Amino acid sequence: MPSSATDCLHCEQRPSINKLQLCVRCNAVKGIRLLYFKKRGWTPEWEQHLLRLTARAQQRLPLFPKEEHHEPRAKAASA
Repeated sequence: MPSSATDCLHCEQRPSINKLQLCVRCNAVKGIRLLYFKKRGWTPEWEQHLLRLTARAQQRLPLFPKEEHHEPRAKAASA
């Protein structure tokens, strides 16, 4: 997670300069710009969820607490 609300979302090293929250260097790369521009269907809640997961990963914590972990479903027997 960026160390402050104004850090670049991509590199997390330089201040962001635009509404995509990218720094000058990351904004200069078309592929990075498109990655953050084409967030189709992303809600503010989803964005916050991703930022929380990023923070947990940086702290080397499990991404999902045990109560949220679900065992994979067994595959249905093929007929």
